[in-house]
Amino acid sequence: MYRYTTEIDAELPLLGIDLGYSAKAKSCGVAHSGSHNACALYFGECIDYVARLISEKGPHVLILEAVLSTYHNSEGNPDIRGEFEKGRGWYHGPGVTTFAAALRFLDQLDQKLPKHLQLPLVEGFLSYKPTRTLHEDDARRLVEEFSTAQRFFPHDHSQPICSHIKSIPEIRRYNAPKKSLGTKSESSGV
Repeated sequence: MYRYTTEIDAELPLLGIDLGYSAKAKSCGVAHSGSHNACALYFGECIDYVARLISEKGPHVLILEAVLSTYHNSEGNPDIRGEFEKGRGWYHGPGVTTFAAALRFLDQLDQKLPKHLQLPLVEGFLSYKPTRTLHEDDARRLVEEFSTAQRFFPHDHSQPICSHIKSIPEIRRYNAPKKSLGTKSESSGV
């Protein structure tokens, strides 16, 4: 059985995680539906907090602001997963850090939860922010704007980042680029 599924249960509460990967800073923001409070945590502390919240309150839809799928072109080279990602590819710049953070986060969370528990997983995409924001504010947006965020599906030949994920997670973009791409492939997600 897979730990993370891409089948969203609309009745589950939402848990937004702005995932950072710092050794010395509170680089992760966490917010959940049912609470107006959000907090900034260290990476390891974030894993423990999420595991404890899920253990106490039950399954949530995890909205992880991190790379959850990859795509490699016909030559085997990394490539963007769709027009939605143009200029913010998963395989360079900050994308690589969130990719590494997500791998570690999902693996460690899996180890801390009961074996039978399955969690719906969505990739939050908060790039193209006009100004710097607090991690807890980003996490709050992941939850509050979940139903209105643009939905995308990665290129058909994309793959989940790890074997704990059943299939390719949906991507929800919270900020459109300043200059809208507006292409047919953007609306279809490929």
